Formats: sequence, structure tokens, C-alpha cells
Amino acid sequence: MAKFNGVETGKAQINWGIGVTPPALVKAYGQVKKAAILAINEVSTVFSLDVFNTLMEILDEIISGQHNNLFSIPLKQGGAGTSLNMNMNEVISFLANDRLQTETLNYLEDINRFQSTNDTFNTAVTIIYLEHLNEIEKKVIELQEILVEFESRFSNTLITGRTEMMSALPITLGQVFASYSGSIERDRWRFNKVKERVRDSVLGGTAIGTCFSAPSKYIFSCERHLRAVTGLPLSRSQNLTSDISMCDKFVEASSVYDILVNTLFKISSDFTYYVSRGEFIHPELQYGSTIMPMKVNPVLLEFVKGLSINISLEVRKINEYSRNGQLQLNAFLPFILESEIEIFDSIVKAIDSITLFISSFKINQGIIDRNLLDSGVIINSLRPYCSYEKLKELSVLFSKEDINSLEEMILFISKNTDLSEDFLREYIQPGGFTSFYKEIT
Repeated sequence: MAKFNGVETGKAQINWGIGVTPPALVKAYGQVKKAAILAINEVSTVFSLDVFNTLMEILDEIISGQHNNLFSIPLKQGGAGTSLNMNMNEVISFLANDRLQTETLNYLEDINRFQSTNDTFNTAVTIIYLEHLNEIEKKVIELQEILVEFESRFSNTLITGRTEMMSALPITLGQVFASYSGSIERDRWRFNKVKERVRDSVLGGTAIGTCFSAPSKYIFSCERHLRAVTGLPLSRSQNLTSDISMCDKFVEASSVYDILVNTLFKISSDFTYYVSRGEFIHPELQYGSTIMPMKVNPVLLEFVKGLSINISLEVRKINEYSRNGQLQLNAFLPFILESEIEIFDSIVKAIDSITLFISSFKINQGIIDRNLLDSGVIINSLRPYCSYEKLKELSVLFSKEDINSLEEMILFISKNTDLSEDFLREYIQPGGFTSFYKEIT
């Protein structure tokens, strides 16, 4: 095979540097080009059967990643993605001409017929967003299922509930995990809903959404072939000028990523606190210190929080790129895609890391029980049955006691209040003082 020497590709490499075009983009752009050429072939006679079959063969190879080495333009670039479209067109025509032993296929007149960078690149970005949303949604579902499992596993494990980092009221560890699973469930719902916004394709809108130079039959054919080629529920945009000039659907999808990592950050911060109190035991995955042999660092949780911060900043960048688009086009769409790919890769790592922590951490029941007894939360839980001032007095007496079990706590409370031992034994347990008010009988 001859050496690829695309003229426009070379110019782009001089302007933006030689890099690596993300494989996800090569695949998605290949799918867009395949759908477009299928549509061209359906509405015109520009390709002979031999040429058409060769193009289909080459596009399938590009989609499968066989020619990734020919795509070496970084996403940081000017021109709204024109360099990427030129590179793709030149590669397709080069491979086809080389295989057919001809020079008849032109990278613009034939491969880019009825197309513009502005509708093809935007559609490729849409495909990537939709595929990534699908993949993250699956991981969110898996994480929710794990959290629900732990919600059940720890349904009878009492732990100190805290507000503003201070001991507050008793809670079961199952209820703690329920708070996390509930938030992740809402994230799951958000991912499912936002896909409906993202799935609109602008293929056929050409340069500014007016469908300039594209036959109407081609536009409708594109929609059908794009769904078949990608296997995604893509639909033709009902407002092409809007979806080419505005990037709000990408901003909305990215905001769902941000909400998810806010949840992951919060969960990781809580776990870090429990680890620092000794109530949770972080798995010792590596040496925690070069000087302190007994130190175990919460490396998984730190990794999740660090990734979450990075993801939130990438989302902020997408917001900035979107609002800086001008008139009928957003020239920063390649930058938006670069941030989205960074976000996707980081979210996968973050979910995998927090899942690894949850599946491998252990609880220290002794410390959990000790903190529960020492914290005063059991005294607070008596508020429905004792006056505020009475509990203040009880807390003074409590501070002078050395209580080592729930039974000793029950005897202490019964001795210093009007509450009976029988009532307290029924009340001070999971489902008793971690639930709704129970009348004294």
C-alpha cells in the first residue's frame, strides 16, 4: 500500500501539531460517513457497484479501528472540526483509490458529497455522547444495586448518626447506605432522561442547518442509515439550525455527569470520615507511608474525590465553550468533545474505584459500638419521652459514667428517668429509636 500523504491532513498537523485522534471519534466519524455514503448511493448514481462496495469495506475497517494510525490530529484546534473531517475524507479516498488502483475518488467531491463538517462532526459528537451516556448509565445501575445490597446487609447495624460532623442520633448503617442508593437511583433516572435530549442528529443539515446543497431524499435516508449503522436510537433533529448553532444539549448531558460526581464525592467524603474514626477499615492496597508502617491511606476514596474535582472542572469548560459559540456555529465543538472524553474516562475510573472500596471494606464493630455508647446519641433519642432540660441533666450524669454495653446504658437511663427497663430494651434497638415515634404502653 502506498504511503498516506493527505495534503489537508498535513496542513492541520502543522497548525495543531501531531497527536492522536481519539479512537471513539474515529469510530463515530466512520459511522457518520458510512451512513452518508449509504444515503448518497441510495439517491444518486455517483458510485459504481465496485466503488461502493470498496467504500463500505474501508469504512467498516475504519469503524473497527484498523486504520487508527492514519488519524493523528489532536482535538485542540481551530476550525470547528474541519481538520478532522478533511482527515477522514482524505483517508477514505486514499484507501479506496489505493485498493481500486485508481485516482478517480476525490476526498471532497465524492466522499464529502452533500455534507459539511458542521453536520457530520456534530453528529459524530452526538454518537459519542449517546454511547457514553449508555455506558455510564449501566455502571450507575450496577453501583445502585451494590449499595442496595449493603443497605440490606447492614439493616441491623447501629451506628452514630452525625450532623455537622457532630454526634446527633442513632441510625442504622443500612439507613446510611439507603441514603447513598437513593441518590444514585436519582442519577440513574437523570441519565435515562437526558439521552432523549442528546439523540437528535443534524446529519443532512450541512453547513448551518439549512440543508444547503443536500437533496431532501438524502436527508431522510441519512436518518434511517445512521440508526442502522450505529445501532443507536438516533432521530433527525426537528430544528437543524438550532442544533448546529447551539450546544445546549451537550451542556445538559454534561451537567448530569457533574451531578453524578457530586454524589460520588459526597459518598467518598463520608466513607473517608468513617475510615478516619476507625468505624470502617479501608483495604490495605499499598503501603500507606514511607515512614509510618501502621498507616493505611484511603487511596481509593482520595482518587474518587480527585477525579470528581477534575470532572467538575471539565464540565465547567464545556459550559464556557458552549456559550462562546457565535451565530450559526460553535467553533469550540472539538474542545467540548475533548472535555467529554476526559469526563467519561474519569467517571469510569471513579465508579470502579468506589465500587472496589464498597466491595472490600470491613466495619470495625467494636469501635462502632464504642462510639455509639460514648457519643450521647442514645440520650438524644429519648427526647420524645423526656423534656429537653431533663436530658441536659441526664447528660451531665452520663459524662461521669463508664458505660460499656447497651444493657448498662438501659440500666443507667431507667435509674435516672421514669422509663422502664422493658420499654428501653424494646426501644433501644434497630427499628426502635431509628424509626418513627412509638407510644409507651
